[in-house]
Amino acid sequence: MYHLRTPKDDIEFAAYYQFRWEMLRKPFKQPLGSEKDGYDLTAHHQMVVDEKNRILAIGRLYINADNEGSIRFLAVNPVMQGKGLGKLIIMALESSARQEGVKRIVSSVREEAVPFFAKMGFETRGEVSGELKAPVRHYLMIKPIETLDQILHRPDWCGELQQAWHKYIPLSEKMGVRIEQYTGKRFITTMPEAGNQNPHNTIFAGSQFSLATLTGWGMIWLLLHEHQLGGDIILVDANIRYGKPVSGRPIAVADLSHLSGDLDRLARGSKARVKLDVHVSNADSQVGAVFSGTYMVLPVAGETTNR
Repeated sequence: MYHLRTPKDDIEFAAYYQFRWEMLRKPFKQPLGSEKDGYDLTAHHQMVVDEKNRILAIGRLYINADNEGSIRFLAVNPVMQGKGLGKLIIMALESSARQEGVKRIVSSVREEAVPFFAKMGFETRGEVSGELKAPVRHYLMIKPIETLDQILHRPDWCGELQQAWHKYIPLSEKMGVRIEQYTGKRFITTMPEAGNQNPHNTIFAGSQFSLATLTGWGMIWLLLHEHQLGGDIILVDANIRYGKPVSGRPIAVADLSHLSGDLDRLARGSKARVKLDVHVSNADSQVGAVFSGTYMVLPVAGETTNR
C-alpha cells in the first residue's frame, strides 16, 4: 500500500532531503547540502511512502515570479521504478500547479528520463546549455497547463464540475480526466495516455468505461444547472460496445442528440430517468467505443431548485 502526501514536520522533511541526496547527488559524489536550494522553503513538495512510512519517491514544484511552474528533484527508488510512482508525483505536482493558476510547467530533465516526461505530456525543447557542473546531459522540457479558458459555454460551471469530480470521485484526478469543451449541447472530456494504456499501447477498456461514465454524469450535472434544478445523479445501468482499439489521447463526447429523459420531473419532486450515449474516440475522431448509460436523478429533499 502506497500513500501520496506532503512531508508534514521537520523529521519527515529531514528524511525527504536525505532521500533526495541519496537518489540524486550521492551517485555523483556530491556533498550533503547539494540536494537543497533556496526555493525549497516556498515550494510544493510531494512524496510517496509505504505502509512503514519509508519514502519511495519524491518531487518538487516551485512557482516563479512569471507564474511558471518548475518541477525538480523527481526521484524514485530504483527498486520501485516501473510501478507508476513517478507518475503519481508528477500528477500531484501538476494538480498543485493548476490550483495556483500556472500556465505551463518546465523541467530540466536528465537524458535517461526524457522518455518518461514525454509520456507525461512534456515536449523537448533542446539540450540545456550552461550547466557546466552537471554530470549528465539535461534537456529542457515544457508542458502547457490547460485551463478552462477555451470553454465556449459556462466555463465557471465546468470549473465547478471539475472540482466536484476531484473531490468526490478521486479516481477522476488519478486518471487525469479533464473537461475539453462544453457548448450547451455537447460535452467533451479527455484524459492522458500515460497511466491509461494496456500492454498493447492502446487505451485500457476500464479507463474508457470510467471516462464515458464520468462524461455522461457530467453532461447531466450541467443540464441540471441549465434548468436550475438540483438532484443526486446515480448510474443505474450501463453497457459499452468496444468496436476498435483507441490509441493516442482518448476523447469522450456526450451530445444532446443522443440523450432522452424528462428532467422537469425533478421540479415536481419526482425522480427523473435519463438515458444517453457517450462516444469514445481517438484524436482523429475515429469512434472506438459507444457507452450507453441510464442515470437516475433523485430530487433533493426540501427543494425543487438549487441555482
